[in-house]
Amino acid sequence: MSVPEGERGPSKPEEFLALYKQMDNLLKEMRRGVERDWERAQDAVATLIRTQTAQGLAPAFFARKRPWEGNAELATLIEHGILNHAAFIQKTPLMLAFYRRLLTGLDREPASILEIGVKGGGSTAFWKALFPGATVVGVDIALRRWLTLTPSADGVVYLQGDQSDAARLEEIAVRHGPFDLVIDDGSHVTDHQAGTLRCLLPHVRPGGAYVIEDTHASVSKPGQTGDFGDDIWPDFTLAVLQRLRRGPLPPASPGVQLASAVSRMIADLIVSTQVLAIRTAGPNAGG
Repeated sequence: MSVPEGERGPSKPEEFLALYKQMDNLLKEMRRGVERDWERAQDAVATLIRTQTAQGLAPAFFARKRPWEGNAELATLIEHGILNHAAFIQKTPLMLAFYRRLLTGLDREPASILEIGVKGGGSTAFWKALFPGATVVGVDIALRRWLTLTPSADGVVYLQGDQSDAARLEEIAVRHGPFDLVIDDGSHVTDHQAGTLRCLLPHVRPGGAYVIEDTHASVSKPGQTGDFGDDIWPDFTLAVLQRLRRGPLPPASPGVQLASAVSRMIADLIVSTQVLAIRTAGPNAGG
């Protein structure tokens, strides 16, 4: 039985190879298209959950550290890879309660906020919803894909940056500062926290606040992994206290040295279980 001329396959190796390449390219393009659609769907769901949570449509989410665990629909979306849990605000109820006390005690409503370490943008979206007139800047060493869209869905300015890079921090501060509120929720490595404080505290307006989260990270905790460096914050706290009361400084240590470098800009120091907060006096204040 003969095969019609038009239905015959390639009769030469080079013709077969060319046909194979065409089919392979077509399959690759189809795969890329499916992957793009899947990523767009993931980003859309993450953005929807993040912005609606920030707007307070699901206030109960702020009562638990992992709000999706009590919601079967959200848990299913995460299980199937449609939703990334990083889209939720990552701050614990205790931390949120601390911010509520801190922010209500400021002299004025923040007009400019910088947060370092934004993960999926849950907290930055929350600050923007809380203070819609404020400029909110979020910096992370590796921005999630849904935070790279321009303009962002939540009105926040998201920037790539490593907090251990002082030049990059200075560039961001000069361009977007001065700030009324700076939050360090980045690597939690002591050296990074200290360097960031030295760099950014001068860029906080007098009467503003500078917050360092997870100052306890360098202290061993159940299930804690990673090297966060030495715990300098007890010495730092004591040295700032002595500076404020004009008492003798404790013996020299990295914490005392850091306090000596920045204490002239500190009006108040607030110490809590997981966090230190500084209310600024301004770079030219005496001390």
